Formats: sequence, structure tokens, C-alpha cells
Amino acid sequence: MSGNSNAPLNVPAPRHAARPNFGNDASMTSIHPIIAVLLAALAGAGLAVQSGSNAVLGRMLGHPMWASFWQFAAGTVLIIAIMLVLRVPTPAFAATAAQAPWWVWIGFITGSYFVVAALSLAPAIGVGGFIAALVAGQMIASLMLDHYGLVGLAVRPMTLARAAGAAFIIVGVMLIQVPRS
Repeated sequence: MSGNSNAPLNVPAPRHAARPNFGNDASMTSIHPIIAVLLAALAGAGLAVQSGSNAVLGRMLGHPMWASFWQFAAGTVLIIAIMLVLRVPTPAFAATAAQAPWWVWIGFITGSYFVVAALSLAPAIGVGGFIAALVAGQMIASLMLDHYGLVGLAVRPMTLARAAGAAFIIVGVMLIQVPRS
């Protein structure tokens, strides 16, 4: 792919009559910001539950990798079922893969890393400590992605307020890790 690989991707959304469209930016930009924050918080709560339940499952199965395997297998079956219900059309995968920038595939690796890290680290530092550190890492990376407009995102410059918010999150991570007295 030629040109600026950091420029926002302007990919037209496919048009499918009478089908819900949960995947493109236009379908989610009309959601009220408070509802969006509440849904994101619900997703965060799900990550906390996932971290703890997968850690227990890993111990029960004899190794964390088995819990990872079954999570991805069950998730794949669930996603396929949802796509069938929504009648999501099959993409032109080969053409998309040939045109896509290299970094669009990173999510496969980072998603797997998250699951294995949660299975391994949540028992060691607690789910609260793991999720706090996870959020701190997400915040730092998110601010850098925004500031430089990486991975196809629009540039959103770093501000003092955004940096202070990240600093407070990092302080929160340290406070959560303070041993009980």
C-alpha cells in the first residue's frame, strides 16, 4: 500500500438493506456519549470477570493455554452464530488482505497476549491489580496512538489535561498494588 500509512482509513461502509449495521463508524457515532461510556464500563467489567474466570479455568484444565484455547474456540463459535443471525456478508478477504497495511493484523497477537497475560498475571497480582495495570497500559498506548495518529486514527494532540489523566491512572495502579497493612 502506498502513501501515508498513518492517515485515517476512509473505507466506505457496505450497504445492506434491512440489516443491523454494528460495524462501521456511522452506526456508532449517533450513540449518546453517556450510553457509550456505560457500555464501555460494562465491557471493562466483563474483562475483570473474564480474567478471574479464565484463571480458574486454566488451573482446572491443568494449564492456562487450555483456557485460552477454549475461550477463543467458544468465542469463534459465538461470533459465527451472531454473524449468521445478522446475515453479515462474507468479505473479499484475499483482496482486503493484499491491500491492508501490516498493522491491521496486530490485533490477533494482542488479543491472544491479553488472554494469556490475564490467565498468568491475575492470580499473581489480583484481578484489581491486573485490570488497573491493563487500563494504565491502554491509556498510555491510546494517548500515543491519538497523538501521532497511528493505526489509521485521526490525530488528537496530547494536552496537559490528557497527560494529567494518564498520570492519575498510573498513580491509581500504584495505590491498588500497595500491600494491605
